[in-house]
Amino acid sequence: MHDLFASPFRPSRCFPLSRAVALALLLLSTTPSFAAKSTVAPKPRPSIFEDVRFRDDASAALDSLYDFDFPTAEARFRAIEARYPGHPVGPMLRALVPWWRLLIDPEDTSLDREVLTAMDEALVRARRRLNMNPDDRDGLFFEAGALAFRARVATLRKGWISAGNDGRKALKNLRRLQKIEPNNVELYFGVGLFDYLADEIPSRYKFLKPVALLFPRGDKKRGLAELDRAAWKGRFVAAETHFALAQILDQFERDYARAAVSLEWLRDRYPNNAVFHVAQGRLYAKWGRLAEAGVILQEVAERQVDGKVGYTGAVAQESLYWLARIEMAQGRHEQALQVLDRLEFLASERTYDAYYQAVGRLRRGMALDALGRRDEAVRCYREVLEMAGAGDARDRAREFLDKAYRAG
Repeated sequence: MHDLFASPFRPSRCFPLSRAVALALLLLSTTPSFAAKSTVAPKPRPSIFEDVRFRDDASAALDSLYDFDFPTAEARFRAIEARYPGHPVGPMLRALVPWWRLLIDPEDTSLDREVLTAMDEALVRARRRLNMNPDDRDGLFFEAGALAFRARVATLRKGWISAGNDGRKALKNLRRLQKIEPNNVELYFGVGLFDYLADEIPSRYKFLKPVALLFPRGDKKRGLAELDRAAWKGRFVAAETHFALAQILDQFERDYARAAVSLEWLRDRYPNNAVFHVAQGRLYAKWGRLAEAGVILQEVAERQVDGKVGYTGAVAQESLYWLARIEMAQGRHEQALQVLDRLEFLASERTYDAYYQAVGRLRRGMALDALGRRDEAVRCYREVLEMAGAGDARDRAREFLDKAYRAG
């Protein structure tokens, strides 16, 4: 069971520090900070967050976004932008739909420019406000958000230095906002995510220690408490915080039961979100709850066939990969090969990302070995060695070339 459900290492889907810090601030930017009233004196320019209509409209728009009703979300975002001409909120909201489309398939670079162009515009508008008043809350907030978006895109493309610099600048703004709004529970999301990951990541990924020196020290225990507070008490950051918590509890803490609580919360509220959907199936598979995982992952695969929004080939590949592992874990290797047939067909259509093609071929070799079809298995392992983007699948292929895989 351990061998079948040990997660493959995929660098682009890990949590290096620069990405983690960017993620913390990025998610703050996608879920506006509607805070308790500031204890400082009122500023000459009121904050958009004090506008009740904006809060209600933004909340509804974000709910549409998370449930992958992109046309409705876009329409609501456009209405908000039209109501606040020249405000940095406009380009920030304009980027959210392409950003979530990018999250569905992070290896697809075609949406990078649209997101980055919107962030450049948000930065210009935010800095215009800050030039007039260095403590302008909207200026600080949206500058931090735009920098965080840029950092996150950079980490997806492995631009660690650029991401680290933008993340550090964004964190500085976040700390200033905390001083202005110390009772803002929504800010605990960004603070908590930073505290946890700044403590955890350098010890896991040694090559990121130089980047870690750019940031203050973190605290895992405090970070988890802060995230928990934001998840259950925050109004606008709850969805992003629950998803971040689920990832942390799954990947780092191996606390699958707690991770499942957050994913169930997300799935109940946003049943059409493909990212949350496949994450829940993956978690249940790793947890050993195979029957439940199989039902969830099969539903993901079926929604892709039906052409449901967000259920792309990239999402279907991940669901099929885990379905094949479930079949193998239960000794159904012939059935696993049938699932892998479809996985490899979908993988062949995505020429810019060979990861699932490689791990699918590795799993095919393992299933063939388990069925006693050694010659065919060896051919699969050798093919993996020739594939780009294979990650640790190449090491596993070499291992099984030396010694045949045995189920059990």
